[in-house]
Amino acid sequence: MSFEFVREERHATNWIPTVDVCERPAEIVIFVEMPGVERKDIHVTWHDHVLTITGSKQRHPSEKGAARYLCVERTYGYFKREIEIHVPIDHTHAKALLLDGLLKIQLPKATSKPEPVVIPVQ
Repeated sequence: MSFEFVREERHATNWIPTVDVCERPAEIVIFVEMPGVERKDIHVTWHDHVLTITGSKQRHPSEKGAARYLCVERTYGYFKREIEIHVPIDHTHAKALLLDGLLKIQLPKATSKPEPVVIPVQ
């Protein structure tokens, strides 16, 4: 398997979710740690061999208001991860599941090779 982290964009935050990429006989599986990120704030797309994961981690509404923070170690904001994967993928059967702060993305490998197409010369 060949993959690479293509681009990482950081916008007003230092937080980028950590990623594990593993290859199984029939699929590529990506695990992304996303504690505190809501399902509605995550977007996953596949285009031209690139898996893109975008979203945002928001401060919980109960944490907002008139308070003076004495220590702030958690980070929030927009994130974007792009992973280029050079394995034929059957994107029509791809799945993503968020459970207990872990996003699991399953990308089934394509089982058939595309047929050659003859382009007539006119």
